[in-house]
Amino acid sequence: MNPLTRATATTAASAVIAVTGLMGTRYLAIGVSLLIALAAFGWPRLLRVYRRRVSTVIIAASGALSVVTIGIGRDEPYLRYGVAAAGAAVLLALSAEVFFPSPKGRAVTSVTGVMAGAIVAVSAGAWVAAARTPGASDLVVAGACALAITGIASVITSNATVNAIASLTLGTGAGAAMGIVFDSIGWQGGALVGFIAAASVLTVTELTQREPAPRHFLAAIASGITPVLAAGILVYLGGRLLVG
Repeated sequence: MNPLTRATATTAASAVIAVTGLMGTRYLAIGVSLLIALAAFGWPRLLRVYRRRVSTVIIAASGALSVVTIGIGRDEPYLRYGVAAAGAAVLLALSAEVFFPSPKGRAVTSVTGVMAGAIVAVSAGAWVAAARTPGASDLVVAGACALAITGIASVITSNATVNAIASLTLGTGAGAAMGIVFDSIGWQGGALVGFIAAASVLTVTELTQREPAPRHFLAAIASGITPVLAAGILVYLGGRLLVG
């Protein structure tokens, strides 16, 4: 897996979130949905799931259900509407193994792999929930910008430790800078969001480095998009803490 490909995917996905977040909740929902659809093709390869096509459909459907239910929900907290999507994701993953069984000895791996991808896709709906929370929409842009900076910083050198320190520092700094730009956040809140975003990217990067590197470029793209989608839930929780 090419680290540069993964970093490019992270930066590009973050840019999509930032731009669509500025345009409005409807456009953000479309942007998140497109990222989920793109990542769904690479996740089965990344997680070494046996039934790739079935897994892609389940992951994409779970993410789409999360975005739609959160987007049309009427009352706060909007994230609660994503619980139904999470339940559906688990049920679909289990049912798929019954109707499309994996080879003997790979059932547990396939089910957990599909569940992991589906839950990440469901978590992406939290970006929409954050954008719909009064006063927290600025956090979407701030978090996305911090993710983009972190994605770039994660490959600036060949030394993993240096990259990690640079990512945390620059990600936190970018968040603080966005907090100054958006008065509703403040530099302290922006720094917290930036740190959370940087930690999300570094955690996924570390996990992928410990696994056998898949050669397919879709797997590398999926690994780059994953921290961006998963960070949605963290940004939303930050918004609830900072905005209420």
